[in-house]
Amino acid sequence: MKKILTLIFLLTTVVLFAGCQNSQSEGPVVAKIGKDAITEEDFLRELNRVPEWARSQFRGMEGKEKFLDELIKRDLIYQDAKRMRLDKDKDYLARIREFEKMSLVSLILKKEVEDKAKVSDAEIKEFFEQNKDKFTIGTKIRASHILVETEKEANDILKRLNKGESFAKLAKAFSKDKSSAQKGGDLGYFGRGRMVPEFERAVLALKPGEVSKPVKTRFGYHIIKVTDIKKGKLASFEQSKESIRKQLLAQKRKALFNSYVEKLKENTEITKNKDILASIQLPWETPGKRPKRKSPLRKNKSRRQQKNPNRKQNKISCRFQFKAGACSNKKAPDRSTCPGLFYLRITVGFRVRGSRHTVN
Repeated sequence: MKKILTLIFLLTTVVLFAGCQNSQSEGPVVAKIGKDAITEEDFLRELNRVPEWARSQFRGMEGKEKFLDELIKRDLIYQDAKRMRLDKDKDYLARIREFEKMSLVSLILKKEVEDKAKVSDAEIKEFFEQNKDKFTIGTKIRASHILVETEKEANDILKRLNKGESFAKLAKAFSKDKSSAQKGGDLGYFGRGRMVPEFERAVLALKPGEVSKPVKTRFGYHIIKVTDIKKGKLASFEQSKESIRKQLLAQKRKALFNSYVEKLKENTEITKNKDILASIQLPWETPGKRPKRKSPLRKNKSRRQQKNPNRKQNKISCRFQFKAGACSNKKAPDRSTCPGLFYLRITVGFRVRGSRHTVN
């Protein structure tokens, strides 16, 4: 199965990179395929793109020959696509232009944002000393919420709460999150990183018994009530240092990004046609039908996996994901502090027999 996955990875990379390479590398030629050549530099560059889980297949002379054979297969397919003039295809050219655009966006944001954002040890220490009580290990929060579609709905419910109406009764009557609505909006106990960032920030700002103003997330608008907090033990500076660094770095990147974009806006005339924008029908929405929304709860396994976690699936699917920009920290606890969607990552994902393999 790994061999199949590796072959898919090698073949699919030609879609991303072959069209962007206009000249061959110089150096010793390892193989010739018609008029094309694979040099030592080409071979090593492609070898470095192989994911960790697949590298064991290409060790020693036998492994190198196997890898070269895969590159030859890829080049043969590429040449055939060229003979069919698929390199003139409108969809292909649009993808190449988009890839070039995102690459340039990534390059400039690295220069203007990522390279300029620096956090010193002194800043980290100062932040820790000012917020010692906030750095705990094992803190659990219990909260309830009422999820609605619009801000107006949320504000109307907030007014009723301020007049003394029961949070649980309003949750049962109006919340779109049916799983928690049945329990009066109760989400149970959860720790950091288990909820979407906007929801978590709002929860952390509340004390037990307090109710939030409407909080917008991709699921809709939430009215949140914290009902209990189980404090964990205080973390040491060394235990908190890295998370503080990431947090401060994210804040600085966001500030630099916003400042950079505002300067660009000042020097560019921008107009918006709101009439045309309003008339655009979103591809995933149909008139009179609302898209399904997921609950902002912990990520659960699919029903199929819950019924039979060992169920085999014969289907192999491959997906590409393009994102560009300055946020390179995949494990950042709060990606909302990154400059929007501006971080570059090319992800090739494979789903095989119910498992997911992702290559970055």
